[in-house]
Amino acid sequence: MSKQQSVLGGRDSVKVAIAQISSSFLNLKESVARAVRAIEETARNGAELIVFPEVWLAGYPFWSEGWDSHVPDWVAARVRFHDAALVIPGEETAVLAEAARDAGVYVVMGCNELDSRPGVETIYNTLLFIGRDGRLLGRHRKLMPTFTERMFWGFGDGSDLVVFDTDIGRIGGLICGEHLMTTTRAAMIAQGEHIHISVFPGSFVLHTGPRLQEPDNAKYFWGHFSTRAHAMEAGCFVICGCNYTNPDDVPADFPYRGRMNIDWANGGSAIWSPLGVPLVEPQFGEQLIYAELNAAMIKVTKAIVDSIGHYARPDVLRLMVRRNDRWEDADTPAYPAPLVIDRDALSRAADRGDVDPDIVAKEARRLGAGVVRRQTKLSPAPRTQGRRKEK
Repeated sequence: MSKQQSVLGGRDSVKVAIAQISSSFLNLKESVARAVRAIEETARNGAELIVFPEVWLAGYPFWSEGWDSHVPDWVAARVRFHDAALVIPGEETAVLAEAARDAGVYVVMGCNELDSRPGVETIYNTLLFIGRDGRLLGRHRKLMPTFTERMFWGFGDGSDLVVFDTDIGRIGGLICGEHLMTTTRAAMIAQGEHIHISVFPGSFVLHTGPRLQEPDNAKYFWGHFSTRAHAMEAGCFVICGCNYTNPDDVPADFPYRGRMNIDWANGGSAIWSPLGVPLVEPQFGEQLIYAELNAAMIKVTKAIVDSIGHYARPDVLRLMVRRNDRWEDADTPAYPAPLVIDRDALSRAADRGDVDPDIVAKEARRLGAGVVRRQTKLSPAPRTQGRRKEK
């Protein structure tokens, strides 16, 4: 058995962290700078993995839209939402990867991801996984945006329902309402997670009113009991990262400022042991949260119930996942599809950072995530027209 396959990579314990801190709302550059500082601080405190909650880069769409939306407000907000989305790979991704490499820390970043394909402007709710060596391990796009989220984000697919084999254990993750998709969680469990990442935009209840989403003041947040169940069923640790958003970080000129349902984004992050018992109870307010994950907890839990081992009945039940246009058993080893860029996407990333496309291509290759397609030309694209302006 390789060290990567061993529980927590053969380590006795791994220290992890959650960045329950406010990003700069729809300000990608400043938010990346805050992320770098958090990565550095948690590394100094001994963490080997840091988790940033759902769409931490660079903000959850807390406002409402409809056919009766006021057009100037709607347009201005949508443009900001678009321009604050992350391109993978791109300049901001490279900054995060460099910080992860310098700190020697694995980074799991919730982000709004702008599709890099030419002519496509769709945004996804994405978890980006970065290795401690600065390489982009892969990403996971939310399969089914919830309720009004479907007006903001595209749908993911099964190709990135992947668990990553690392030197601190097997790491996977899902986003918010995906934890209510029982077969999706089962597909992650089938791949043998040691550490499961679950991210949310905050800790909220749906049953109290007067608004549909209200702050969780009585510990009834469904995300807590859903992720505790996942910890028990998988026999793994669950890092439950909930966003904290400071209203002061919303720009004064943002058209929906003061009209966003934002007060429930007050944290609520927790860390569960493999028996579903809290290592860290839900925490509220702005802070960095730490816990030590002990490999023995997984070993003794699975001695009682190993849901993909001695407690499984593959002769009775079978789960299939559709990846890359074919059906596979859920426990078939899955590998993330390579992240590729082509000429137009390369130019877009370069324009966003006001840098030469050659530099972006070099960074993509170095990160091991951007395989430049055959038709991509690395000569600088015309840069006198159509350049994006920083807002």
